[in-house]
Amino acid sequence: MKMEWLIYALLGMLFFSGMILLFKKITLSGVTPATLMLFVAIFLTVFYTLHVVLTRSAAKVNGSVLVLIIIAAFLSYLANLFYTKSIAVAPNAGYPATIISLQLAVITIASVFLFGSELSLLKGTGIILAIVAGILLVI
Repeated sequence: MKMEWLIYALLGMLFFSGMILLFKKITLSGVTPATLMLFVAIFLTVFYTLHVVLTRSAAKVNGSVLVLIIIAAFLSYLANLFYTKSIAVAPNAGYPATIISLQLAVITIASVFLFGSELSLLKGTGIILAIVAGILLVI
């Protein structure tokens, strides 16, 4: 169970890849990014409601956590809107995906300060290599 996160991450990567390719196809058909994300949000609400109901997940949160959820939702709105806009106008949907995936550097470094996560020389080198790879893919 220790590497369960890896399986979830690989599945997420595959599903996100399909989603991004569909976003590009949908925006090429003339649907604006904001309209696309509105419909996605509506269907996400349905899917997550069904998930919570069917799995009998606890849907209780306290006030301070609710504030964090609201902030996360707003950041998600902005991230998805700008990501979808970049997919719509980029010549290749992989280019914005490459830039967005560089969030790994921001998250990894911020996690050191926020959560006390480890950042070794080897992991720092990995971040630098990922940034270089991202640059090479979009130039």
